[in-house]
Amino acid sequence: MLRSLAVAALFVSAGPALAQETTFLLKNSTGYPINELSVSMTQFNMWGPNFLRPPAIAAGQSRQVSYKAPTDYCMGDLKVGFADGGKPAIWQYLNLCTLQRISLHYDRMSGITTARYDE
Repeated sequence: MLRSLAVAALFVSAGPALAQETTFLLKNSTGYPINELSVSMTQFNMWGPNFLRPPAIAAGQSRQVSYKAPTDYCMGDLKVGFADGGKPAIWQYLNLCTLQRISLHYDRMSGITTARYDE
């Protein structure tokens, strides 16, 4: 427990000093418009700010997105917020250091998220 708290404290205090600009192509295959996108270290649920700029990404559309990626970890989770007010969805265990393209799929009825991505 103490180790988890120490890692979490380092993650929070790292700030922009340990970040680099990262860009990848996001394809919205969820069926719903996406208006929020944030990152957390895998399984920490400590989400960074929304880095998706308006307008929302409509279902079926793709867009290059950029954010300040942490340099102290690669495995991360993506959280997506939907413009229609639906419950946010999370994709886990993604290698954010090598991510180039990702297609996000979501079944709102079951809550199951899947992704296809190229590193």
